[in-house]
Amino acid sequence: MASKREPKRRRSSKRERRRRLRWLSFVVAIVCALAWIWVGPMIRELTGLAGDGPGRRGDALRVVTWNLANFAGDASGHDLERMRELIEELDADVLALQEINDPEALAALLAGWELGVSEHGGRGRQKLAIAWRRDRVELLEFAEHPSLSVGGRVRPGLSAYLRGRGGGPDFWLVVVHLKAMPVAIDVRREQWPLLLELAEATSRGASAGAGDRDLLIVGDFNTTGPPGSWSRGPAIEQGELAEFFAPAGIRRLRNATGCTAYYDGRRRDAWKEASEIDLVWVRDLAESIAPDAVVHSGSHCAASRCADFRSTDAYPVRDYVSVSDHCPVVVDLAWADDD
Repeated sequence: MASKREPKRRRSSKRERRRRLRWLSFVVAIVCALAWIWVGPMIRELTGLAGDGPGRRGDALRVVTWNLANFAGDASGHDLERMRELIEELDADVLALQEINDPEALAALLAGWELGVSEHGGRGRQKLAIAWRRDRVELLEFAEHPSLSVGGRVRPGLSAYLRGRGGGPDFWLVVVHLKAMPVAIDVRREQWPLLLELAEATSRGASAGAGDRDLLIVGDFNTTGPPGSWSRGPAIEQGELAEFFAPAGIRRLRNATGCTAYYDGRRRDAWKEASEIDLVWVRDLAESIAPDAVVHSGSHCAASRCADFRSTDAYPVRDYVSVSDHCPVVVDLAWADDD
């Protein structure tokens, strides 16, 4: 029996092939994008491919503010070796720290640094600290300011008058940790005039820094906004605070990275959302800080480029889980005598 010939298959037209190729490219792009959202932060953290994070210090006096998330020196809560690595990478001259539960553990972590810690820490016993490199920076004044604790309920303020050795800038540094949570915005508004009074008082009196209005105010301002404001909250509160400080000549330095901490967010799942609550404010210091100067966040804020990321028990984002939910925020002062 003669075999039947199979019908000849029609060859696709160029137009059809181009259409299929476009659809295939589209699907591949979507898959790659979803994969990068899923694993990108972990890859960037492991490889060091950070976003707009701190650059090299160069010839500058570097100040870093960092909330260390109830630091007690317990290796089960903090990866001490990783913290040492990050501190070394930051190459800071001055550290302004919040949420210190164990000053002795902090001194052990910062072996070789000079260290001053507040005596009080509010109801949560979260103390503040200033550490400095003795070979680079000279401490001339140091004081704790209980007025900011609003009757002992929250953290006090901490101030220091610092001078870069060998002709570096001299300035007042004020470190704060204001009341947390949206529901506490009225308490923070109560703290703002107390902080402004503290800032004005630094340059008065007979201290070594009397008459010097050069000032940095740094720390965790908890600018979450009022209840129910959600993603608009930080901008609302930061704008209100900027208006409050402006008449005193105090302005905020923009964070080029775009965030300073991560939290669980409204979903309460493995996805973590970025926020900006650790701020840097400046008065004067004109020769050391340009009008368009910015600050940068490090660790997981830079690595994730402030995008949401997943962190689970199986695949934790290392710095977020075992160092701090907050990121170090870096400001560089040009090495110049600002007086």
